[in-house]
Amino acid sequence: MPARLIAYPPEAAAISRWIPAGARLRIGREADCDLRIEHPTVSRNHADLIHDADGWHLLDLGSKNGTYVDGIEIGRAQLERSECWLRFGDVLCEFSVHADAGAIEQQRRQRERRELSAAWTRRIEVERLGLGAAPADADTNAVRDRAAGAGLADDILRGVVELAGCSRGFLLLAHDGDYDVRASLMLDQQALQSQAFSGSVGAVQRCLSERRAIVVNWIADELWLARRASVLAGGLKSLVCLPLLHAGRVLGAIYADRRGPGEAISEFDLELLCAFADSAALWLLAQRAFDSLAPAAAQGPRWTRIVGAQVTAP
Repeated sequence: MPARLIAYPPEAAAISRWIPAGARLRIGREADCDLRIEHPTVSRNHADLIHDADGWHLLDLGSKNGTYVDGIEIGRAQLERSECWLRFGDVLCEFSVHADAGAIEQQRRQRERRELSAAWTRRIEVERLGLGAAPADADTNAVRDRAAGAGLADDILRGVVELAGCSRGFLLLAHDGDYDVRASLMLDQQALQSQAFSGSVGAVQRCLSERRAIVVNWIADELWLARRASVLAGGLKSLVCLPLLHAGRVLGAIYADRRGPGEAISEFDLELLCAFADSAALWLLAQRAFDSLAPAAAQGPRWTRIVGAQVTAP
């Protein structure tokens, strides 16, 4: 039966690999490894995951920081259980054996995710922006009139939250040297400005300053997050923050998180999310929404006020 290995590198999307029966999977930092994990605690050629007539085996290849099965360091071990936790250096991995139907189910899920991303793109381009073929019963002028309103930011945020499998979030847009909250989902905008906000200010700050997506699948394992009072109070499990970029300019960011269980945000998911965020930046600019989504009186709270309200020390 095939097996699945999911690696959870810190501050990165999960990396998932299906390994067919009778195969060998090389794990390490080298570019030619079957499962490449770019983390300093992972050796260039760290370990081999092997399947033969006796089942699944894990072989350490003389790694510097060790290979572990359910917390126990090993040199070579047979994986006797159908589900266990592996660790290569400081990178945690989930190993599981599946029936052949498992790989087919994963392919079906990825197909559904692509379709969901395409559906959100069509909704925004047709219903909000009036691009492409509008529904036969739609009033084209009415469709275009809605594009300049807050509904565009709302739809972009809802698309990201759903694609990421999260439950809440907010969207920031640059304005007068700061960032305004232009859309929020399951979050009171007033609560964002108080210590009651249980999201991760730190993740958004990193996203904006480093101009890259931030993904955390296991917040409890990230000390820079797990020690923050706001994160502890909110019981957060995972989060994603995507920058809105155009021509080297930071237009804003989209943040989403969840407190309950859910599937890991994988490299495949992140690829869809980043493509959606790239399109979102163009949509906002194309409709002049970046500069005039809402009159000044209706703008949301400023990001500096939100940051200032949080308790950042453990």
